[in-house]
Amino acid sequence: MPRRSNQDGSVSPYTTKSGETRYRVAYWVDRPDGDAVRRFRRGFATRREALAALVDVQVDIRRGVHVDETRETFNAYAEKYFDSLRVRPSTLAGYRKHFRVHVLPSSIGRAPIADITKDQLNRFYRQLEQTGRKDRGHLGEPLGAATVRHVHVLVSQVLQHALEDGLIRFNPAKRASPPTKLEAAPPEMTTWSAEDARLFLDWSESSGDYLWLAWLTLLGTGMRRGELLGLRWKDVDLDNQVITIARAMSYVKEAGSRPVIDFRATKSGRVRNVDIDRRLADAFRARHDMLRAVSPELARGEQLIFSNRYGAPHNPTQFSRQWRERVAKAVEAHPDLDTLHLHELRHTHATLLLRAGVHPKIVSERLGHADIQTTLNTYSHAVRTLQRGAADLVGELLAPAADEVRV
Repeated sequence: MPRRSNQDGSVSPYTTKSGETRYRVAYWVDRPDGDAVRRFRRGFATRREALAALVDVQVDIRRGVHVDETRETFNAYAEKYFDSLRVRPSTLAGYRKHFRVHVLPSSIGRAPIADITKDQLNRFYRQLEQTGRKDRGHLGEPLGAATVRHVHVLVSQVLQHALEDGLIRFNPAKRASPPTKLEAAPPEMTTWSAEDARLFLDWSESSGDYLWLAWLTLLGTGMRRGELLGLRWKDVDLDNQVITIARAMSYVKEAGSRPVIDFRATKSGRVRNVDIDRRLADAFRARHDMLRAVSPELARGEQLIFSNRYGAPHNPTQFSRQWRERVAKAVEAHPDLDTLHLHELRHTHATLLLRAGVHPKIVSERLGHADIQTTLNTYSHAVRTLQRGAADLVGELLAPAADEVRV
């Protein structure tokens, strides 16, 4: 093929399979052997956008900083990216699930990674927002803003890695318009009052719920689900009424493979001690005494406190499902009771303490937060309630004496 000048290049329209008009850029790049090879970039929504891209390429070629972009597809490169990650198995499983469900079958996934533009990404995100749900019973319905933003973050991470590998010139996801953080923010948390929590616990215990102690522990300690399911008898000091939270259950389930249950360090990576009240300590003791009498092997120090009916570790997903079933039945019996997600028992614990005047530092330590600011940010609704009490208190301190006569 004859050598062409680096100044040469062209922009031409083409029609996509869906009938839309897009624009393609063609240009020439020198190879190490001295010959030249023609390269293409496509997917531009307008001729002006394509021309601008062509000018950028030509400037980079003249400066000697042009990147000869890869023709590898996003899907192929993403698999390499996932294999290189060093993150928690559960985190990696979450990445792979979002990728498999939303990106792999899409036009973005099949496109050469160097051809992806911000407009393509924006169209992809809008499609997800309108008809992106893939779960049974909801196929084709709108996908939540939080999930779309998760997909965007994943796509951006893959593209950024390709940029750092020198395979693309820039990361188009940085210029895209996914749902904003505000739009993707979780709904306002729901918590129970002390009266509601007591009502549910009384219902659970009186109904013979074998998980009553689990619900009482979550409400009484604020620990996370994985921490609860990783708790062993040796972690509970009943004489001193202290639970040592040293690990959490990790449950990883990827498509086509068996679930893997493991026990790892807590989310913060630190061991913490949480004091418990007399009622909770007595409930643990009663459970332990019963197991020693009936199934001594289940009362040993290394044995999980909260195992399933067969003495095996709980499946966390099924454990949460059991919670939803319990709370639904409790609401049937007590219609004024709000429905809570399992994690909101942790929020209830923190909110009750803060509204009772417990210092946020103590609450932060019980929850295992990295710092007190995390607690203050997460439970600002409860902290605002404390502001009211502080204002009333300072007002009382500064009020004139009852017998003081004003002039």
